[in-house]
Amino acid sequence: MNITVAVAVIIDEQQRILITQRPFHVPHGGCWEFPGGKLEANEHSASALIREIKEEVGLEVHQYHLLGEVNHQYSDKRVKLVIFLVNQFSGIPLCLEGQLAMKWVFHHELNPEHFPEANHQVIAMVKDYLCSNN
Repeated sequence: MNITVAVAVIIDEQQRILITQRPFHVPHGGCWEFPGGKLEANEHSASALIREIKEEVGLEVHQYHLLGEVNHQYSDKRVKLVIFLVNQFSGIPLCLEGQLAMKWVFHHELNPEHFPEANHQVIAMVKDYLCSNN
């Protein structure tokens, strides 16, 4: 099974990153993740980004750019993560899809051990980007 996911690295004015905690009843339950979700049939990744962020955390995305892609093989599926950096948005983030928690963290607080495996490369990509652009 192949799944493509639009992932948002949402950064606020203080250079903090929004992360959410997955519900326990889903795969990787209890792990932290970047907001986002699966692309629907024939959906462009940027369209999925805007839709998923509105549905999942209630934010309107105003400006974003592609940060990169990560391909990861789990035992039962292959995931392609299309990672976007979102640096302009409006609204107050909320847990709208059963997330256990949500928080803003600085890049040095992102611990790969608390995220699903596919996110480990995303964290490295985010840290490289933020360190080279600050």
